[in-house]
Formats: sequence, structure tokens, C-alpha cells
Amino acid sequence: MHIDRIRCYHYDQAFTIPFDSLQIRRNRADSVILRLDSRSNASGFGESAPRRYVTGEDTLSVWEIISRIFAPILFAYRCNCFEDAIEILAKCEAACCEKGISNYLSALGALDLALLDLLNQAGRLETQTPYGPRMRETLTFSASVPFLPIKMIQEFFPLLSSLLDIGIIKILIDDNLANNMQRVELIRNLAGEDKELRLEANGKLTFNQIIHQLEHLQRFQIAAIEQPLPPAEVANLQKFRLMFDIAVIADESIIGIDSARQLIASQACDIFNIKVSKCGGILRAKAIADLAKVHGIDCHIGTHVGETEILGVAGRHLARSLTNLDSYGGGSSVLFSRLLKKDKTFPNDVVSAFNPDETVTPTYKEQITLQCRLMGDIDS
Repeated sequence: MHIDRIRCYHYDQAFTIPFDSLQIRRNRADSVILRLDSRSNASGFGESAPRRYVTGEDTLSVWEIISRIFAPILFAYRCNCFEDAIEILAKCEAACCEKGISNYLSALGALDLALLDLLNQAGRLETQTPYGPRMRETLTFSASVPFLPIKMIQEFFPLLSSLLDIGIIKILIDDNLANNMQRVELIRNLAGEDKELRLEANGKLTFNQIIHQLEHLQRFQIAAIEQPLPPAEVANLQKFRLMFDIAVIADESIIGIDSARQLIASQACDIFNIKVSKCGGILRAKAIADLAKVHGIDCHIGTHVGETEILGVAGRHLARSLTNLDSYGGGSSVLFSRLLKKDKTFPNDVVSAFNPDETVTPTYKEQITLQCRLMGDIDS
């Protein structure tokens, strides 16, 4: 197939409520939707959820890389099979490296998804799958609790728990111990003893701050902590891991395969938080997961806040293919839900989002682009 048109859209639909973390107060989605059209009338869709504090990218830099670096390669090479997609992705990555561009993984992730979708829509994947064989039908679901008012947590937690089979609850914390204690205690009481509680610090606390927090919060049976220290502090992360009897999850610390190798060599964590967008797409995310398996590390398949089901479905298919899966964390669709406006009608896409046979339908993809602003349109 010859790709003859490339379009990028900015998806920035507003949330019903903000998602506050130590990284940013996020009020709306912030994704780039990539569409590739071929002369055979097949179209492939991908998505980038760029985060400057993770891969160093934003929506404008993603479009710049796709239009300036990727487009000439896409127009020059045909994509007729899985091996062609692998080769095109490798050429695009090499072109970034040759030009001294190091912040490209989220842009590459959108291209990865779009090429694979294009092949699938054209019936060119045959029996091949980028994910490998499915290893499980159900997923252990992890839900994040951002910095929400106590009253809102009390009101909506029971309803969400009744509609979503939440096995793990991840609570964002900051340097305010009193507030953290109040929120963690409340959620432990609401969740009961059978739910696993984890903490997330977004790499924004110091070594002494996180130790102080854990010394007080461990009483609530904390099973793990995600990104307790800044990504650059790999040595301190290893030291921290030896001090506490809880699992350490790397998130912002792990993007590409090189960062995974560094964490493994340093024995700095127990679990990788792999997100399809930040890791360069399905093929590179799967490579990181396979490397983790060799070294006895489990993988949490996470999502960026506000990403669409283009990325969400891809992540869940990846999660189902892993023998070393820890859990799947998602639920962006809840942020857009009328549920949080006290309308008790829960969106069907949230309830059905974890069906093993889920797909991203052409109708869904077309509807997403209708909600977007066109960033650029290039013809071959």
C-alpha cells in the first residue's frame, strides 16, 4: 500500500472534573490523532498523548516530527505487511537520531498504531498480531485517585466501585502529610481490607520527604509506591527500595528500552509502568515488557490521563498478551462522564471497555476526529 495522505488532529475535549497531580492540573484531554490514508482506500489511525514532563514532547512537537521527519519516509516506502511496518518505524526512529532529535517516542507511538491499524483495515496482518497470543481474558483493574475534595471522594467512590471491578487503588500524594493521611485513611475505609492500596508521587518528592511520608502512611497497608523519586535519581531509588518492604513502580523513569535496561541493571524497581504512547508504540512497549519478563519484573500497563480508546484498546490488548502482567490502569472515559455531574446514567463505553473482544470501530475513529481541530494535512 502506498500512503498518500497524512492528517493530524488535536483532541482536547474538556473533562467533567479536573485531574490534579503533582505534574499538572489537567482540565482536558491533550492528544494528537494521526490518520494515514492509502491509495487502496484503507485508513489507519494512531494516537500520541505527549507529555513534556515524560518524553519531552507536546502536541506541536509531535506534529513537527510527523510532518518534517516521518512524512517523507511514509511517502517513499510502501506498507504491505507487518515487516514493512517494522522497517518504516525503524527508519523513522533512525532519522530522528541522525538529526539529533531525542524527544520523539510519543510521535513514533502514534505512527506505530496508525501503521498497524492501516494493515489491519486492509486485511494485511493475516494471522500476525503485534501483541502475541492472548494470555488472559480478564484484567486486574487499577484506578487512580487524584487530588479530589474529600466530599467528592466520599460521594462517588462507592458508585464507581459498583460499576468497575477495581482491584487496585492508586492514591496520589504530595508533601502535605496531614492531607495525605486524611485521604488515604478515608479510601482505606471506603475500600475495605480486600482492595490493594498504592501511592503515587509522580517523582516530585525528595528522598527525605518520601521516607517521612511512608513512615506514617504504611499503617494503611500500602502495597506499592509509584515513582517515589525523580527519574534521574536511579541510585537513590535502589536505596529506597531496600529500605521499605513495598513494591517500587517506575513510571516517569521508564520510557524507551534504554531506560528499562538502566533500571534493571540498578535493581531499582519491582514493576514497570508501561504506557503505549510514552514507550514509542505497541512494538516497543512489548519489547520492554519482554525484557522485563526475562529479569523477573512485572508490568503495569498504564494510560495517560484523557487518552482516547485508540490508545486505550491498544493498551488492553497488550495487557492481555503479557504473562508478567501486574495490572491495567485506565478509565479516562470516566473523566468525561455525566456520572460526575450526578447524572446516574453511566456511559456504555466505560462499562464495555474491558471486553476481551473490544475493537476501535471506524465509526468511533471518525467521531473522534469530528471532535478535533485539524493541525495539518499533507499529500504525497
